[in-house]
Amino acid sequence: MLELKAISKSYGNQQVLNNVDFKINSQEFISIIGKSGIGKTTLLSVLAGLVKPDQGKSFFQNEEISNYNEEQLAHFRLLNIGIVFQDFKIIPSLSAFDNVYLALHPRTDIAKTKKKERVKNVLNKVGLAHKSHDKVFNLSGGEKQRVAIARSLVGQPKLVLADEPTGNLDEATSESIMDLFQSLHSELSTAFVVITHDSDIANKTQKIYQLSSQKLELL
Repeated sequence: MLELKAISKSYGNQQVLNNVDFKINSQEFISIIGKSGIGKTTLLSVLAGLVKPDQGKSFFQNEEISNYNEEQLAHFRLLNIGIVFQDFKIIPSLSAFDNVYLALHPRTDIAKTKKKERVKNVLNKVGLAHKSHDKVFNLSGGEKQRVAIARSLVGQPKLVLADEPTGNLDEATSESIMDLFQSLHSELSTAFVVITHDSDIANKTQKIYQLSSQKLELL
């Protein structure tokens, strides 16, 4: 589905990725582990088309996307990719419903009534139907992350990329978030890639890759 071929990326004199090959198949559940600062977020950003590699190519469903311009990449993400960030990146003054709805707002191919229906459905899937109209600043950390997960899923993407989704959560909440990822993966025809430094989190996925010394290998 999504494939990186011979990807390299440097920032100044620091090389982060060196000749990395990586393939994500449909409906896979993958984790990528590695120490903080090793380049995991850079790798996720390349996968999402948020960062262009210095060398190498990216393909989505056999079509090269590494030569897309910014507008094409934004459209590609809108239709195909959901992203979950460690720091949630949701708007505290808006309700859970409105935060999720914003992800669908640019979609001209979906009727407004259908958008609202999708938001309700996805909030129900993440266990927040009863708090859909609560302001986000009143929610707990785990609930905020569930809003972020709902937002990543509402567009019915083929791939969800989660960058340290439990990094700001306590152990019990982290466990519940990973349980949610597992149940969503079982229920939906969506591939998930979870970036983490925590081997306990990684062990809940089907495949584990390790990023080390600018290289990515399957464990």
